[in-house]
Amino acid sequence: MIRLFVSLPHAVTARLHSPTALPPAVTRASTRKDPRHTPVIGLERAHQSISMQRKSVVLLALGSCVLAGLGAWAYLRGSGSTQFRTAAVEHGDINVAISATGSPNAVVTVQIGSQVSGTIQSLYADFNTKVTKGQLIARIDPAALQARVDQGQASLDSARAGVANAEAGILKAQAGIQAARSSAAASVANGIKTQVAAQDAKIKAGRRVQLAEQGLLSKEDVDTAQAAYSTAVAEHDATTAQQSEAGDNVKVAQAELKVSNTQLAASQAQVNQFQAALRSTQIDLDHTFIKAPVDGVVVSRKVDVGQTVAASLATPTLFEIAQDLTKMQVDTNVSEADVGRVRVGQPGTFTVDAYPGQVFKGAVTEIRKAPINVQNVITYDVVIGVSNPDLKLFPGMTANVRILVNQRPNVLKVLNAALRYHPSSEQTVQPRAGKSGRKGVQVQQAVWVLDSKGKQQRIPVTTGESDGTYTEITKGELKDGDLVIVAELAKSAPASSGSPVSSGSKGGRGPGF
Repeated sequence: MIRLFVSLPHAVTARLHSPTALPPAVTRASTRKDPRHTPVIGLERAHQSISMQRKSVVLLALGSCVLAGLGAWAYLRGSGSTQFRTAAVEHGDINVAISATGSPNAVVTVQIGSQVSGTIQSLYADFNTKVTKGQLIARIDPAALQARVDQGQASLDSARAGVANAEAGILKAQAGIQAARSSAAASVANGIKTQVAAQDAKIKAGRRVQLAEQGLLSKEDVDTAQAAYSTAVAEHDATTAQQSEAGDNVKVAQAELKVSNTQLAASQAQVNQFQAALRSTQIDLDHTFIKAPVDGVVVSRKVDVGQTVAASLATPTLFEIAQDLTKMQVDTNVSEADVGRVRVGQPGTFTVDAYPGQVFKGAVTEIRKAPINVQNVITYDVVIGVSNPDLKLFPGMTANVRILVNQRPNVLKVLNAALRYHPSSEQTVQPRAGKSGRKGVQVQQAVWVLDSKGKQQRIPVTTGESDGTYTEITKGELKDGDLVIVAELAKSAPASSGSPVSSGSKGGRGPGF
């Protein structure tokens, strides 16, 4: 083609210098018009025709070169060999861990609230203040509660006065009873006396009647004796009535005693009621003194001086105290798919953004069974205990946690990429039979190796635990040092074809133009 392209100018030159090379139409036209201008017009048209033929030939030559180059590249590419990235099978440890997120918190965090409503009068603690149990940390204005205490004390004093009055009434009723009983006794004695006098008068009157009948006494003496007898009987009747009245007076005095006892009981109940009210008011007054319930550090303060707290509906939180920040726990949200493998005592590690290069260690102390539902995603709180002697960890930090759920020491393992690899071509040989000699066994996993002829060969394997990078091989025709295919690279030129490569970039893309 190159020779053809070079010889074209000579042929064109020859045709230009030959009269017979001119087109007939040009010769005839020149003859008819003007014989003097015939050579010039024929030469111009010959140049235009030759230029168009030269362009066509050049384009045809370039297209042929491109097609030849593509064919040569395809031939060279097809004659090259495919290279693979391989990895060696080895023995080693596999540590199976699950990942989760959580936050460190104090083991005991106490929220201190107010049981009474009022205005914050003073604060005696702030953020990061170390406090001891019973230490005063805040005070609520006690003026209103102090007035209620004084009012309750006055009511109690009044009730106690009523008790004293009721006790005096009881004493008076008891004295009345004694007097009524004495009067009744006197009435009984007088009744006996008048009864004796009436009998004596009756006897004397009877005798005088007899003497009068004998004529020894006059009728006047008989009438006197009868009058004396009637008087004695009347006096006896009077003393009998007095006895009945004295008995009634005793009953009245006894009833007054019962009333006084009832009044005393009522007064004592009022005293107890006012005492309870006073104690309740006094307790509310004591609650204006906010004290620390435990030893620890104030990690949160939510009120300021002058702020009003209302405890009518819910107890307002004033402070949060972490009891001991040297011992903390990480509350970890573990998914329901992983929580079944977590056990108490398993080691755990975590990192926090504040110290990206430091790994903190702990152990699982509790697996809480209460589910946490966030947008229909169920997780469970796994508590990891951790020591914090240098107080680097703060409550609420974001922790990236890994819990070691299983350890497989010194096992045969391969890269996970080898299990994911599948050849792109179908030029493979049949897999070798296992040690048991059975063929056609359905396996779940397989790896690929190169046989002595450079062809890919499938080896079924049984897998165990995986740590995300390596997977344990529990069964299969693999041993230490075997090279398994993990990726297929770009095909190489014939001069560089040969053995597979064990490292390099994850190529596989063909050359560009």
